[in-house]
Amino acid sequence: MKKTNIKKNKNIQTAVIKNKTNMNKYSLGFGLSLVVTNLLNAVILVVKEVSSSVMNVMKAALGHHWTTHGVFLLFVFVILGVVFSIKGAGAKWDSRKLMYYISGSVIISVVIITVFFLPYLIA
Repeated sequence: MKKTNIKKNKNIQTAVIKNKTNMNKYSLGFGLSLVVTNLLNAVILVVKEVSSSVMNVMKAALGHHWTTHGVFLLFVFVILGVVFSIKGAGAKWDSRKLMYYISGSVIISVVIITVFFLPYLIA
């Protein structure tokens, strides 16, 4: 009887791993927004560190460049989340695909920031 239970558990685990669920339109919309905003965060960080004029504009806008950076990214995240949710491509996406996109954007962002700051860390 234990062997039967073990086989059932293995089948259940396999089914759970292979299970792909369709996305709710808001989960998909804000998930895609997270991907874009995450990559944009790395790009803005590098651009403002390279360009003193961008840094000065961001400092002047809200008093500190990190405040402007955060508010801008929050604004972009919400706007893109709403836009992507209204667009409603949820039938074409599943949770695993979105997870890969989010993970990929995090890895790419970490690489961008690390490559940019590596010379400063080594020196």
